[in-house]
Amino acid sequence: MEIRGRVLHAGGIDIGVYKHPSMLRRLGARLRAAGVADLGAYCRRLDADPGEIRRLVEALTVNVSEFFRNPRTFRALAREVFPVLLAQRQGQGAPPVRVWSAGCATGEEPYSLAMAVSEALGDALRDLPVVIYATDVDRPSLAAARAARYRTAKVIRVPRHLLRRYFEPDASGYRVRQAIRRLVHFRRHDLLVPPPFRRMDLAVCRNVLIYMTRPFQERVLAVLYDVLNPGGYLVLGRVEGLVGRARERFEAVNLAERIYRKPVAPWPRPAPAAHQEAVG
Repeated sequence: MEIRGRVLHAGGIDIGVYKHPSMLRRLGARLRAAGVADLGAYCRRLDADPGEIRRLVEALTVNVSEFFRNPRTFRALAREVFPVLLAQRQGQGAPPVRVWSAGCATGEEPYSLAMAVSEALGDALRDLPVVIYATDVDRPSLAAARAARYRTAKVIRVPRHLLRRYFEPDASGYRVRQAIRRLVHFRRHDLLVPPPFRRMDLAVCRNVLIYMTRPFQERVLAVLYDVLNPGGYLVLGRVEGLVGRARERFEAVNLAERIYRKPVAPWPRPAPAAHQEAVG
């Protein structure tokens, strides 16, 4: 498909991973906006208008995000996950708490996680390092996330005490304070390939899998499993769940909030076939 190759080259996004109805809806909306009737005419528009490929990439990228989306999930993290992670970090020289926000869009989720961890730690945050890696495939979204500036309408659901504590007024609305920004490190990354970091204590990948076909969901879940420490936690979106081998590899912590845990004991691998020779 010619358009698939163009989008992959321009934005690093393989639209082949999307479920077909999701991809076709977004592509159809772009065709209507461009005033063309079919894919052939749209390809000619792409040739004539260099800016159209950028608009197409933006249309195909899922960038819906908000601060503290699904508040019950954050309350569950505060009750059931953060206390366990923090209890493991007692004493000097403890390794940092490492969190991955996968598919971070414009930054609302990783900053929300940073605020939630800050609330859980309080003054102890000065002594216990926390590192939050936030990744997305969309460059404009990452640029907006690094700027950390949000219109007033974007922070309308942030609790008032958190808004006062973690945001400062800005010409465009509000900006996340430096104390929170310094905890979050943004990087461009495609979820279908292993990330440039490992040993995560918590991986949050919400409302990303729902747009993917089942084989690609399984590939992403395998990546998430591999980067987690034994005992590390995985959080999916409220309408998502484990598929394929991930159902056996993770244990449920809070099914309602889609919180799972990688067992401390290693996941058993299949024994080699009897006819295979040992490698010495």
